[in-house]
Amino acid sequence: MDHFFIKRRRNSEVKYTEACSSSSVESGIVNSGNIEKNTDSNLQISTSFEPHFKKKKVSARRYNEDYLKYGFIKCEKPFENDRPQCVICNNILANESLKPSKLKRHLETQHAELIDKPLEYFQRKKKDIKLSAQFLTCSTISEKALLSSYLVAYRVAKEKIANTAAEKIILPACLDMVRTIFDDKSADKLKTIPNDNTISLRTCTIAEHLEAMLLTRLQSGIDFAIQLDESTDTGSCTTLFVYVRYAWQDDFMEDFLCFLNLTSHLSGLDIFTEIERCIVGQYKLNWKNCKGITSDGTATITGKHSRVIKELLEVTNNGTVWNHCFIHREGLASREIPQNLMEVLKNAVKVVNFIKGSSLNSRLLEKFCSEIGTNHTHLLYHTKVRWLSQGKILSRVYELRNEIHFCLIEKKSHLANIFEDDIWVTKLAYLTDIFSILNELSLKLQGKNSDVFQHVECIQGFQKTLLLWQARLKSNHPSYYMFPRFLQHIEENIINEDILKEIKLEILLHLTSLSQTFNHFFPEEKFETLRENSWVKDPFTFRSPESIIELNLVPEEENELLQLSSSYTLKNDYETLSLSAFWIKEQELHSHLGSL
Repeated sequence: MDHFFIKRRRNSEVKYTEACSSSSVESGIVNSGNIEKNTDSNLQISTSFEPHFKKKKVSARRYNEDYLKYGFIKCEKPFENDRPQCVICNNILANESLKPSKLKRHLETQHAELIDKPLEYFQRKKKDIKLSAQFLTCSTISEKALLSSYLVAYRVAKEKIANTAAEKIILPACLDMVRTIFDDKSADKLKTIPNDNTISLRTCTIAEHLEAMLLTRLQSGIDFAIQLDESTDTGSCTTLFVYVRYAWQDDFMEDFLCFLNLTSHLSGLDIFTEIERCIVGQYKLNWKNCKGITSDGTATITGKHSRVIKELLEVTNNGTVWNHCFIHREGLASREIPQNLMEVLKNAVKVVNFIKGSSLNSRLLEKFCSEIGTNHTHLLYHTKVRWLSQGKILSRVYELRNEIHFCLIEKKSHLANIFEDDIWVTKLAYLTDIFSILNELSLKLQGKNSDVFQHVECIQGFQKTLLLWQARLKSNHPSYYMFPRFLQHIEENIINEDILKEIKLEILLHLTSLSQTFNHFFPEEKFETLRENSWVKDPFTFRSPESIIELNLVPEEENELLQLSSSYTLKNDYETLSLSAFWIKEQELHSHLGSL
């Protein structure tokens, strides 16, 4: 009997684990309405007019214990009071059937072989029904409590809060709400939901199921690409994160695969060995199915003395394409700043650290900003790990420059002198503008549905914009329309022409340096392959045979591209689906084009 209960509980756990896992993979939202049926249709209210007729008053019949000799007991289900229930077939009859003649007729017609059974036989059947009802009730409550614990565990893990929140916050709050809206008896049922220790186990179970689901997909032989991202945590421990991207159900899926703890003395070959031990040894994946590798460009991974990428390309028989992450390249290119402008950035960071490093200074600034009614009352810390940090910290410092100046004077800090220097404030306005523009560029390179063609267009557009700005500044009548804060500052303040020319030269030097570094990290020759495959972005622009011949495709690919570009049905799919989803859908119909 115990084995039956344990087996039933395990089956229930697997069912609810799969429910939570599938919801997190497909939509990221667990909805209990997907598990239980919708009963709103039973709550509809009829608004049609019904005439009132005088109805004959019918009194409800009462159950009598003597009816047990016919095999009937009183139904104990909610809203089924005073209705007879057969102990043999468990059928529930109407209240009007509480007559000896009707009960006897049911016994004679439905269970004729039990007519001669004594009363003790039906009494034993009555006990069996009650035990079965108790077991069914307990089982239902246990399954609902188990499902609730999985849903709560999923929510806790998704919001990245402590497991103790389920016991200290969520469960008490639910008890209060149910007790207030319903009653104490209903609230007591919630106490069967497991505590924080079980929430931790539930989270691990869901994670294990997600991992098993991911490995099942990858081990099925589908093509995939990996991304290597090296980072350092708060404990100064270096960690290598490995992400995987693959096609599944007419779209690309991105999942976290594993992470590796790296020590400072590991060489590139050692890092490759750890990656292969994890991907091939532990997860049983085949390198032949790896079609792409993307890295963040750190010296440990892609430096001239590192062998990680080289070994990865060799183990895949050079059938893999390696790319340096666009976002990391843009972040590296943005770090090139002339020395004079770098001093402005460093002083801004010193001001932030002086105020944020003291709770008294932070409260003083907050109080002063609140009294004036500024949009913001706090400064932001600067960190090199976050790409948008420089633009946001400079924007906040420039916005609160007058309030910061007042606080620094109150604290008698020497940093107050820099805010009295118009040249420094003017350069700060320029840095605020240029890093805000770089932040916008970084955000354009991010997004789930973005593709490499969009990234290249953004980068090349910005490179041309830099050249345009340089030409504007070199003209006889320079214009600063592209830097709104800088332009507003020089219009509202009287700045010497010679000083403005010096600042213009520094800005021109910075823009030239940015242009050179962007050309270094995004060379033109790297984009030649994309230009040759421009038909991938919009295959319907190549309708004529002459335009297809210029693409230098093999005959099979030319025929498929001609058929594809001539189909109006596929053009509708192209306009409604994302670029990746469109080609995944057409991969089977046009296998030669899909394999490129």
